[in-house]
Amino acid sequence: MKIKFLGGAEEVGRLAIKIEDRDSKIMIDYGIEPEKPPEYPLPPEHVNDIFVTHAHLDHTGALPVYYHSFKANLHATAMTANSIKPILNDSLKIMRLENYTKVFNEDDVDNLFKSLVTSKYGESMEVGSLTAIPYTAGHIPGSSMWWFQNSKSFMVTGDLYTKDTNLLSGAKPVKTDILMMESTYAGRDHEDRDEVIQRLKDSIKEVVESGGKVILPTFAIGRTQEMVMILKDMNYTIYVDGMGNSISRIYMETPGFLRDPKLFRRSIGRVIQIRNNRMRKEAIEEADVIITTSGMLDGGPVLGYIDAYAQDSKSAIFLTGYQVQGTNGRSLLENGTIQIAGATIKPAMKIDFFDLSAHAGHSDLVKFIKDVDPETIVLCHGDQREKLQESLPEYNFILPYNGHEFEIN
Repeated sequence: MKIKFLGGAEEVGRLAIKIEDRDSKIMIDYGIEPEKPPEYPLPPEHVNDIFVTHAHLDHTGALPVYYHSFKANLHATAMTANSIKPILNDSLKIMRLENYTKVFNEDDVDNLFKSLVTSKYGESMEVGSLTAIPYTAGHIPGSSMWWFQNSKSFMVTGDLYTKDTNLLSGAKPVKTDILMMESTYAGRDHEDRDEVIQRLKDSIKEVVESGGKVILPTFAIGRTQEMVMILKDMNYTIYVDGMGNSISRIYMETPGFLRDPKLFRRSIGRVIQIRNNRMRKEAIEEADVIITTSGMLDGGPVLGYIDAYAQDSKSAIFLTGYQVQGTNGRSLLENGTIQIAGATIKPAMKIDFFDLSAHAGHSDLVKFIKDVDPETIVLCHGDQREKLQESLPEYNFILPYNGHEFEIN
C-alpha cells in the first residue's frame, strides 16, 4: 500500500491523504487551512474514489479544486454531504468579497455533488479491491472513521472524539491492522468537559447579571448546535446568528445522526434565530447572549457585535474552540487585539477561553490506540505527534510529511 499526504501530515488542517492499494486509488479528504487567504494542499492527483471524514473546511474546502481537473466518486454520509454544500458556497462568496484568487467555481461544486455516493454507518461497499465501511467518529454529526479491508485492514479516523456530548455519542474503537489517526491534541489533555460547561455557565451568569452581554463566537458546524444545547436551561434571551442557523436546519432535516433529536429541536426552539440586519440591531439591544459565527473571528456577523460592545467593560467574549495561528481569535487570546475593517482594536470586554474541543485529548488518543491495538500507527493532523509516540513505545509509529510517498506492506 502506497500512502502520500498532500496535506495535513505534520500540521493541523488541510488534510488530504492519497492511498494506492492494488487496483484501488483513493483519497481521504481534501481540505484547506482557513487563513487569509486560505492555504491549499498540494495539487490534486487523480484517484477513483474520495472518502470524506466530515464537513469542516480543513477537510473539505479544496474538494472543488479536485473536481475542476478530475472526476471521482465522492463518498460521504448524508449529514456530511448536506453540511458541505453551504460552506463551499460561502467559500465562493468569500473569494469574491476578499478578492482572493478564484481557484474553483460554481460548476466545480456542482460536479462534486453529481459524484456523490451517500454512505451509511456500518454498511459496507466495494470500491475496486477494497471493502469500505464508515463508523461514527464522534466529532460532529455525520463525521466518519473510514475502515477499509483488503489483504489487511486500515482505518482513517479523521477528527476523533471519544466521549459523549449533547449532540453525539463518542467514537468507539474498531479493530484494524493499520491506524491512520489525527493527533491534534497530542501531548495535551482537556479539562473535564462537565467542569468546563459549568464554569462557562457561571461566567455567563456573572456577566449578564452585572448588566453585560456575552458574545459566543462559534463554528457553524457542530459547535453552534452544541452551544445551543448547553445553554438550553439558562433563563436568558439568546440570539443565534450566522451560518449555524442553516446547519441547525440541516441537522433537523437529516434524520439518524443526533443523539437526542427531540431534545435538539426543543433547544433550537428556545433561541431566537437572526435572519436579517433588523434582527441584528434588535439583538444588540435585547440579547443577553449572542451565539454567532465565525468561531475564529475572521469574518461573519461576530465582528459587528464585538464592534458594538467593544468599549463595554461589563460585556464579554467567550471563545470555546481551537484558534488557528494567524487568526483574529488567536490574536485576541494572545494579544487582546483583533482587526475589524482593517483597524486593530483592543476591546475593553472580558476575554476568556473555555475548552470545548471536539478533538480527543492525549489520554483519550492513547486509550483509543490501545483499544484498537493496530500493527502500525500513522499519525497525522498534528504538530506534536511525537508525544504520542513517546507514550506508546511498544507500538510501531510512522510520522509522515507532506509530499512524501511511503509504503506499508
